[in-house]
Amino acid sequence: MWSRFRGLVPWLVAALALLWVAFHLPVGDGRLSLVGQEWFGRWVVRPAVAMGLVVAVSTVWRIVLWALYRPGDPVDPEALPPVTVAVPAYQEGPRAGECLRSILASHYPRDRLRVVAVDDGSRDDTRQHLEAVAREDDRVEVVGCSENRGKRAALLEAFERVRSPIVVTVDSDTIVEPEAIRRLVGPLVRDARVGAVAGRIEAWNRRQNALTRMLGVRYRYGFDFIRAYQSMIGGVLVCPGALSAWRMEAIGPGLGAWRHQRFLGRECRNGDDHAQTNAVLSRGYRTVYQGDAVALTHVPATYGGLSRMYLRWARSNLRESLRYLAFAPRLARDPRRLASVIDAVTLFVQIPLRLYLLPLSWAVTLTHPAVLVPAVLSAMVASLLPALVSFRSERGLEGAWAVLYGVFSLLTLQWIYPAAAVTVRSNRWLTR
Repeated sequence: MWSRFRGLVPWLVAALALLWVAFHLPVGDGRLSLVGQEWFGRWVVRPAVAMGLVVAVSTVWRIVLWALYRPGDPVDPEALPPVTVAVPAYQEGPRAGECLRSILASHYPRDRLRVVAVDDGSRDDTRQHLEAVAREDDRVEVVGCSENRGKRAALLEAFERVRSPIVVTVDSDTIVEPEAIRRLVGPLVRDARVGAVAGRIEAWNRRQNALTRMLGVRYRYGFDFIRAYQSMIGGVLVCPGALSAWRMEAIGPGLGAWRHQRFLGRECRNGDDHAQTNAVLSRGYRTVYQGDAVALTHVPATYGGLSRMYLRWARSNLRESLRYLAFAPRLARDPRRLASVIDAVTLFVQIPLRLYLLPLSWAVTLTHPAVLVPAVLSAMVASLLPALVSFRSERGLEGAWAVLYGVFSLLTLQWIYPAAAVTVRSNRWLTR
């Protein structure tokens, strides 16, 4: 256990140093706070300024990298390798069949595309829909599990049947665009150092209501900004299970450890894509983003569904951030990986600061409601970047929803990370 996490020691020392600096910043204590009390300046304003400095400085280089990003050119059809698409399915009904048909309609050489669909013990008619597609097309193999064992187990069933050098993972509620798989495998064909490629996920039901419109812009920002700039330094931190391509030699050696990963004594059943990306990065491979490889997925249309999805993601992020920091010092010895390590660390150091500041900010808001005004204005200003990303990508005014999302997130979603920290050992999927 100690050997696995000893890499965290330098980061613990750095975190303590950062906290010391944060609590000693000369920001004028209470004179700069609306509350006007000395304790507020020392325990809230100073850490908030520290976090603001980290965000501001890191955002500058991320914007530069984002502006430089361009997706790689597609590979000539003759150079495309054999590919297996792994589709884990649970309680998806007709959507599972629609997913498979979209994959089979891909503009990819027929003799080099195979699909393994795994029904993870669904209690509805998911398996019948999968088998109906298999009868239509002999490139599909359906595996049925007698009971639900979780997405990792279902994916492992598929991975064990892969004989191609590349496997593409697709969620069963996802529709893959015809050119997506061809474009997605391009970076793996061109560069042997690339171990995984993230595709772009968009909201299939984007125009359903105001919430899905906000999520549509947020998804666009998460892919066309965050993964785009991370791709420029070969360090995409999460290749999404909904659409990603993986080099089998990069994931094969660790599949057993990935399947039976444990954290604080509990087996990990969620966060499979984040954990798999970490495994690829830990072996020294690059992870990149192919922005023109597109798939559409259903996003939550209610506040309850959204908060449960975010809670699951936050738990995974907390756990996998610690895992990344444990092997980051080893990666940092390679000058070619240093930029991605620095970027990841600047993201991760915000987590403890956020967890520290949120409860204090709630307490201050309850006693001094006037602080909400500058908070809302700050959220709106911060939302201008996602709005700009959306405008650049879509050439439309949908990005305006980013501003509304910024206020919505400030007022209704700030409990997610504290709740995730308290329940980080939970394996509940929440959206099933």
